Amino acid sequence: MIHVASTSPAEGAVAALEPFAGAWRVEGTVYSERQCVEDPLASATPWTSDETYSWLPGGRFLLHQWDATIGREAFRGTEILGHDAETGFFAHLFDDRGNHRTYHVGRDGAIWTFSEPESRATITVAPGGDRLDIVWQWKNGGAEWLPLCDRVALRSA
Repeated sequence: MIHVASTSPAEGAVAALEPFAGAWRVEGTVYSERQCVEDPLASATPWTSDETYSWLPGGRFLLHQWDATIGREAFRGTEILGHDAETGFFAHLFDDRGNHRTYHVGRDGAIWTFSEPESRATITVAPGGDRLDIVWQWKNGGAEWLPLCDRVALRSA
């Protein structure tokens, strides 16, 4: 079981990640590897997950963990978010399928962007902080950006 701290120990720039802290129930749609530019929404499959963001000891990094079901398949992973004075916000992602990525993370008010050469996301924090609108895109081996998944996260704790 994951315990989520109710208060943030974070200080400085990394404290901007605080809106993510807590537990979330996420639902949406993920698209398959069979998609193409002509059919970007191919094989839409439901996504559900329980996700948590919790501060690691010292408040310098935010740990994101998810336990998802995509259709009938389990999908789990971990992401560590932080801030570096020289390069800004970042995220390191690891999942149970062997994927590992490093994202540059940007922020413009309530809109957060995650990007690396093959995938990118926009996460919008709703006023009040109880909803995240999440849109992921990927290149899926090509040059064009295609939808990867569209999800909505509702704060559950």
